[in-house]
Amino acid sequence: METARRRTVGEASAELGVSSRTLRYYEELGFLSPARTIGGHRLYSAEDLEIIGRVGRMQALGLSLRTIAKSLKYRAHRDEKTGERRFDSATLATLAADARADAQALRARIAELQKDLETAAAEVAGLERDAAYFERRLREQKRLEADAVRP
Repeated sequence: METARRRTVGEASAELGVSSRTLRYYEELGFLSPARTIGGHRLYSAEDLEIIGRVGRMQALGLSLRTIAKSLKYRAHRDEKTGERRFDSATLATLAADARADAQALRARIAELQKDLETAAAEVAGLERDAAYFERRLREQKRLEADAVRP
C-alpha cells in the first residue's frame, strides 16, 4: 500500500475487496472521513484504508459495528495540541469497562470458533475414514471382477 497516494472510491473498493456502498456506510458510521476533491468525490488515504481493513477483520471475528466503533474511538481520540491521547477520569473509567467487556466478548467468540474447528476436524477425520473404506471396497470389487473374467 502506497502511503502518499489517495485512492478513489473505485480504487479503494477494488484494493480492499469491499463495495463502494460499504465505504460510504463506514463513513456514515463515523469510522473514517475521507478527503474530498473540489467536485466532492471521496479520496481515501492509506490511513483510511488501514481503518477499513481493520473494520473488516473485526467484523470477521464477529464483533458488532457498535463494538468496532468504540474500539476505533479509543485509538482515535488525541489532544489537538500535543497529539497525545487525552481522556478525563470518567471517560477513562467508561472506556476501560467497555474495553474489558469487548475483550471478554471476543474471548467468548474465540472459544466458539475453537469448538467449531474441533467439530470440523472430527468431520475431516470421518471423511478420511469413509474414503479409505471406499478405496478398500473398490480394490476388492476390481479384484473380484478380474477373478470372474479369468477362465
